[in-house]
Amino acid sequence: MRRLWERFSPERELRMLWQVERDGRRSYLAGTAHFFPYRFRRSMRRLIRQVDTVLIEGPLDEASAQQVEAYGGTRGDSPSLVDLLAPEVRASILRELAAPPSRSGSHALLHQLAGVPQETLDWEALRPCRPWLAFFRVWSLFLRKTGWIYHMELDALAAARALGKEVGFLETIEEQLAALDGVPVERFAAFLTRGDWRGSRRIYAEHFLRGDLEALVAGAGVFPTYCDSIIANRDPVLYGRMRELLARGRTLALVGATHCQGLHELLREDGFQVRRPWPEAPVPGA
Repeated sequence: MRRLWERFSPERELRMLWQVERDGRRSYLAGTAHFFPYRFRRSMRRLIRQVDTVLIEGPLDEASAQQVEAYGGTRGDSPSLVDLLAPEVRASILRELAAPPSRSGSHALLHQLAGVPQETLDWEALRPCRPWLAFFRVWSLFLRKTGWIYHMELDALAAARALGKEVGFLETIEEQLAALDGVPVERFAAFLTRGDWRGSRRIYAEHFLRGDLEALVAGAGVFPTYCDSIIANRDPVLYGRMRELLARGRTLALVGATHCQGLHELLREDGFQVRRPWPEAPVPGA
């Protein structure tokens, strides 16, 4: 029965995790996936019990979400992503979103039996949006349709508050919006036009579940937001704001997994030891 439950359960062990230590004071750095087909609630609760402070990449409250929608919904000087997509590409995307779901992971059967709300894509509604918001509207529809319904940061925030931990955010919404504005619109258009949606999603999930950061980063370049504005320019900012708390110890910092490689380099330059909190071994069933 236990094996059957594990096969169908959405719970997995968080392997995208490192122990960060200096002068005998221990903290943790965890890579996150903003959307994922599995969740890591048990792992995160165990981890959060060991720390005093939890740091999350950016605010997750309703007011911040509304600010994102309001800002992203007005294009300003940005070109329209919709206008950069050929009519046949838009038609192909609509067919993809209308096709029967093809899900990996046995827990998806439970999700399918529970029913997935039918959502539709309105290209005209996306035309006045900033390119990044238009892209993520399309991409999030695809992810939800294929069972990518879990949000690691929200689960971590809920656990931290339930356990009475101090919570901090590494960036403001304004800083995150400015970074998104810096992503070239051509990257969004290229991925929607030629990207392997299902393949890139499947490979990302496999690498993430195994905690294989090198392989995950090696394959991340195809995704539109893997660019300097989102990664290289922000890594030093994120590090500067977590550094003292990590050095104090008993801190957990959660950031997008693609930031972890750059953060490891900065940590080691600062004299931190960065290692796995368990012996390296293959992850059965990942």
